[in-house]
Amino acid sequence: MEAALLKQKLNLYFGSMPDQLFNTNDEEFSFEAYGVMIMCKRLDIQKHVAYHINFSSARKPIIIARAKFVDSDARWTSIPEGRQKEAEGVGKLIDEYLSKKE
Repeated sequence: MEAALLKQKLNLYFGSMPDQLFNTNDEEFSFEAYGVMIMCKRLDIQKHVAYHINFSSARKPIIIARAKFVDSDARWTSIPEGRQKEAEGVGKLIDEYLSKKE
């Protein structure tokens, strides 16, 4: 079913629905850490928090997502896997940045 038609039917049933279910003020943001600007863009991945990260340094961009693993609590991971330590570090910086904004 076409997305617009589905939304129209849901609006008729439930009343007017917002375009997004969460505050999107932080879809794009940047901050400095260790002398490097970190530019973050939230990605729309169903049921997951994920970001596309660019760096002002020569470091390659990375996509990170918060994932729940069977043997542990949720943690940051890279997509595709392979830059796990970097994903955990950048994810921690994002968490700190967002918690200071609240």
